[in-house]
Amino acid sequence: MTDADLIVIGAGLSGCALVARLRQLGWVGQIALVEAGRGPGGRSASRRRRDRTAWRLDHGAPGLHFSQPVVAELNPLLSRMREAGVLVEEPTAIISIDSDGQPAENAPKAQPDGGWWRGMPCMASLCEHLLEQAGPEQLALHWQRRVRWLSRRDGLWTLSDQDNTWQLRGRSLVLSGNLLAHPRSLAMLNWPDVPLRAAVPPGVDGDLDQALNQLARCRADVRWNLMLDLPLEGSTLPRQICLTAEAQQRWRVERLVLQPQADGRTGLVMHGLHDGSNITPESQPDLLARQEKRLIAGLEQMLVGMPSLQAACRLATSLGVMRWGASQPLDHPLQQQLQWCPISEVGFCGDYVEGTGFGRGQGALESGVLLAKRMVSA
Repeated sequence: MTDADLIVIGAGLSGCALVARLRQLGWVGQIALVEAGRGPGGRSASRRRRDRTAWRLDHGAPGLHFSQPVVAELNPLLSRMREAGVLVEEPTAIISIDSDGQPAENAPKAQPDGGWWRGMPCMASLCEHLLEQAGPEQLALHWQRRVRWLSRRDGLWTLSDQDNTWQLRGRSLVLSGNLLAHPRSLAMLNWPDVPLRAAVPPGVDGDLDQALNQLARCRADVRWNLMLDLPLEGSTLPRQICLTAEAQQRWRVERLVLQPQADGRTGLVMHGLHDGSNITPESQPDLLARQEKRLIAGLEQMLVGMPSLQAACRLATSLGVMRWGASQPLDHPLQQQLQWCPISEVGFCGDYVEGTGFGRGQGALESGVLLAKRMVSA
């Protein structure tokens, strides 16, 4: 018995682009989308609050920027998002500060060619829109499900959680992140094996062997994102405050992102850089508390050139720290021809796939639509 023709793990930009593009291309069949979070978004997720229903805070990616030209398969999705008003050009200023907290000239990374784009009303809206395009009647959504075990037998994939209290079966499988295929899962989650490798032993699928060997060369890239609620009206504030290389080295922070809220307050997200500490289930609670304290302490000097924002941060309410982790290619990303392994019927999409580069929303979207094309052709 199968629950789905295709199971996609991860509801970030790449996974949502994959299912939306499959439907555009006429792919039929039941799709199951599995996500560890409470809703779609992945690293483009947005924080919602039970006490303030209108609150939206982009605690992951602050936006998108596109190199030209994008792959042709992506244009139909982008056109629909722009027409629907969920993908808009960033209207708010992007500024930079130096290691003294003073204004600095924007580097190309802070103000790229083509400018910044973002989701409206929040970044998660992009993924929500893509799922609407995928046809909800043929899309089973499994929120807050963290896959631990993978197995493949008699042409079927079976997924289950840590305690085997939940299971899902499907003919094909796509990983939109690479945690289940990467050795970092061994240390970070205290797992004794790499789940995908355990499910398909070496020698069974040559393409998958190559893909897993390439993924094993990726290194973990971690962010500690602190979320703050500021008593400050944000209409005149910049959207992003980027830090120069020297400033990043001093404070171990990549950028600050500000988002005005409907109640007249402002949400602020500090994108904190990792210090190399070993992350395990046992060490994570202490690391979260330590990073929260460190990031809050740095704001006073970091914002010396912006007194009103500095003063508001002194009165801020912390909403906690979100840890983000992903594996980025050291030398070469996963090759596009290895995105789909037909013997095992397993695929990969995400910004670690060959394309526009790690950490790029464009790369995540393009990997999804390119995999859709390959799967339909297969």
